[in-house]
Amino acid sequence: MVRYLLNHRIAVIMAFLAMVILGCVTYTTLPVSLLPDIDIPHITVQVTGDNVSARELENTVVTPLRRQLMQVGGLGEIKSETRDGSAIISLTMDYGVNTDLAFIEVNEKIDAAMNSLPKTVTRPKAVKASATDIPVLYLQMTLRDENGRMSFLDMSGIAENIVRRRLEQQPEIAMVDITGVPGKVLRVTPDLDRMTQAGVTVEDLESALTANNVEPGSMSVRDGYYEYNITVTNLLRSVGDVERIKLLKGGKIMELGDFAEVSLTNRVPSGYSLHNSKRAVTLAIIKHGEESMDAMNKALDSTIKYFSDRYPEIEFSKTRSQTELLDFTISNLEQNLILGLLLVFVVCLIFMRSARSSFIIGLSIIVGVILTFLLFYLFNVSINIISMAGLILAVGMMIDNSVIVTENITQFRHRGNGLMNACVKGTNEMITPMLSSSLTTVAVFVPLIFMSGIAGAIFSDQAFSITAGLAASYIVGITLLPVLYYLFENKKSGIKEGKSADSNQNQSPASHQSFISLYDRGMDFCFRHKWTFIASTLLTVPLCIVMFMLMRQERMPEIDSNETIVRIDWNENINLDTNRSRVEALSDSASVESSAYIGMQDYMLSSDFDLSTSEAELYFKTSGPEDISPLQNRIADRIRDKYPSATVSFHKTGNIFEKIFSSDEADIEARISNQNKDAGEIDSLASLCGRIREATGESLSPVPLRRQIDISVDRTLLAIYNVDYSEVQRALRTAFKGNTVSTLRSYQEYTPIEISGREQSVGEILGNAFVISRADKNGVRTEIPLRSLVTVGHSRDLKTITAGVAGEYVPIGLEVPGREAKVIETIRETVAADGSHEVEFAGGFFSNARMMRELTVILLVSVMLMYFILCAQFESFLQPLIVLLEIPVDTFFALLALMIFGQTLNLMSAIGIIVTCGIVVNDSILKLDAINELRKGGMPLTEAIHTAGRRRLRAIIMTSLTTVFAMLPVLFTSDMGSELQRPLAIAMIGSMVVGTIVSIFVIPLFYWLIYRKHENK
Repeated sequence: MVRYLLNHRIAVIMAFLAMVILGCVTYTTLPVSLLPDIDIPHITVQVTGDNVSARELENTVVTPLRRQLMQVGGLGEIKSETRDGSAIISLTMDYGVNTDLAFIEVNEKIDAAMNSLPKTVTRPKAVKASATDIPVLYLQMTLRDENGRMSFLDMSGIAENIVRRRLEQQPEIAMVDITGVPGKVLRVTPDLDRMTQAGVTVEDLESALTANNVEPGSMSVRDGYYEYNITVTNLLRSVGDVERIKLLKGGKIMELGDFAEVSLTNRVPSGYSLHNSKRAVTLAIIKHGEESMDAMNKALDSTIKYFSDRYPEIEFSKTRSQTELLDFTISNLEQNLILGLLLVFVVCLIFMRSARSSFIIGLSIIVGVILTFLLFYLFNVSINIISMAGLILAVGMMIDNSVIVTENITQFRHRGNGLMNACVKGTNEMITPMLSSSLTTVAVFVPLIFMSGIAGAIFSDQAFSITAGLAASYIVGITLLPVLYYLFENKKSGIKEGKSADSNQNQSPASHQSFISLYDRGMDFCFRHKWTFIASTLLTVPLCIVMFMLMRQERMPEIDSNETIVRIDWNENINLDTNRSRVEALSDSASVESSAYIGMQDYMLSSDFDLSTSEAELYFKTSGPEDISPLQNRIADRIRDKYPSATVSFHKTGNIFEKIFSSDEADIEARISNQNKDAGEIDSLASLCGRIREATGESLSPVPLRRQIDISVDRTLLAIYNVDYSEVQRALRTAFKGNTVSTLRSYQEYTPIEISGREQSVGEILGNAFVISRADKNGVRTEIPLRSLVTVGHSRDLKTITAGVAGEYVPIGLEVPGREAKVIETIRETVAADGSHEVEFAGGFFSNARMMRELTVILLVSVMLMYFILCAQFESFLQPLIVLLEIPVDTFFALLALMIFGQTLNLMSAIGIIVTCGIVVNDSILKLDAINELRKGGMPLTEAIHTAGRRRLRAIIMTSLTTVFAMLPVLFTSDMGSELQRPLAIAMIGSMVVGTIVSIFVIPLFYWLIYRKHENK
């Protein structure tokens, strides 16, 4: 085949040129994203219950709904969190489950549960997690001068009615979600004295507002030959319409405005959005899934510039932009790829001492990379941090094929072969060993695809990148490279036919001779101390187990960031303005940008809990990652000193990577449940938490509690005074500003109509409010003081009711790295001694252990696959074991390198170890193949070992160095892609350096040890 290609050189060049052009064209059309396009296996069910307490909502709605959802197929975990007025049920599906079908089944279960839920409950809404629903950035609108001509209300109108609509018209933007816009309400405030004189009740007001705000719809009427549409309008569209509503009472017609004040005002805010301590309107920009991030960014910048010029009073700021993260990460990875290629070229130039050979190798690699991009296009793989990192890893391995073929052809020429024969023989001799080494590398990656969880889906892109890169480089190495070698070397005077190998050996560069000399001395030393080397090699097996047990394990490597989210629950009954003043006091000089959500927000697509008035979420951005930890410590200290009952937690920003690989999970989550649901549950729980704190020595965050005022209606007194319960309920809603009765339809704007009393304390409301009894037999209705019908008390309850498959529990998170087993046992003993509670455990400690067990199985499967491939190549059951003996040595030094550089044993470092096992054995494969060929030619064992070592020395060193150098740039850049791959690179570099020495010196020693008896026979 190679001779045929050499005889048709022009056809080969043209064919590869065509594929290179196609590859370059397809590269420009490849989609660019932060992570591969995958389904996030999370479904959220949102439950709402206006004016319903958390306990009532949990018992009547969430519990029966959760029981139905537990029957969904492929469900991994279910968790519900219930608060006053709302609840979230989170479902995590097993990996491999079709989330679209699971989403349909979830909706079917919701429909089935509706029959057992209260009739007044709104149907719960199911939301399927999607990467496209995550905002790519937030646009903050603030006033440059809060005391200037433009008011915040004016700016809010511009944001909602002009800016938002203009942005949604951009083809790159799918939706703009908004929060921070103050709502409007038409407030009807009754004058109780005038109402009493007129004999009008709150019920009369409700009935009048409802009856005068009805739209019966359109009708048609036929009049002779014509037909007309008739529309009967009876809608309230303005404040005047409401004031002019007529009421007939005691034979007298009155207007509603005579005994009630009607005004269109701002709704009492339920939350604030702040940016750099200014009140802001925040717009969350959501990109179309198929659109380019770069195009969207340009369109957004153009729109912002237009509005900045039109409204100079408004300041527009982009925050939490994933476009910057994506651009920075992808550009750095592309630079790492180019830098890796340059380093590889320099290594070739130093070792080959031939610019032509180095240029041939470099050109072959570039062609291989371009062909890999063509395969990306054909198999619908995007450019993302996983695929690019895989390609950087592949570059170091792709050069192996080019170096091996070039080196082998050069050696055949040194033995006296002509240029054509050297190209044919040198390439043909390497086709099988190169195929075997490529297959052993691919065999390592194939099992990774079958990992459970989202990691398996993510890293299939990395497996594809390396497989595609190796396939492209293999094809280029056995087809294009010999043609290029022939074309370039044919233009200069070659080595004359018939020249001996020894004479050409003398012409080798001085540096190569020095390598040969060092190699000979190393082999002599190794054979003189053979038993020491053998014992040391075997000792690495138990040492690997010890290192594995000593290293701290985590799911994903810690990625440095200059952003953080702070979530605060003050655990006090404070109002929104007090919450805002506390948040503003937490501003820090180290932050270059900050924003905050205080209280409830208005986002439509949010699947998280709404904040309560006593909660806040703060965002800080610093100039560098090194400033984040001190900032977090300062904020935690301030809150702990001033507000000891508050709970504070720090989280990563909500980009797509954090959504998928959330690292916020505690090491251990103790789930404490109380089976005796007695009245003293809260006090009992607090006491148990105190004992756990003492037993473990860990500082536990206070369990979030809410203090509430309980108003109990005495139904006996209702019967005595002949008062309807609905009348008491209406009086309370009106007094506490919660009685929404209708809607003002002002064309495109809909405003709720609310009957409310004036601002008063609880005691004043109950003392001044009256209810009207039912009419007695004489038709007389009596005013009864509200205070005489109710009793007021105070109580505490959990702010959030958490439940799972086994029922309700209180989660307590602990960060105890390295002491998990001891702390678990301590908590278990403490809870058992309590007697009234039970405890179960979850958290990162268990998921990490499960992941490591899977990776161990994957490593064993990979080793088995490599063994099968090597058995097929060597036609021996014994020689593959010699090659695989290198794996425990390399694994030990990979773990040692990770420990020295302060890395943990995580998914990426474990993959690095597994990958290295497939790469580093390639050198041993080449060496053993050369030894076998020489022995078949009749050469004695010892001489064959030394001769094969000399012949393969330069190729082994070059391939190892190029693999290491291709990964070096990853160690010195700080983007997300590089930080994600850094543990992998450290593990690979540590094992490659030692593995090369083992391949050169130790593997031949074991070969000699096994086959020396056969030689003697």
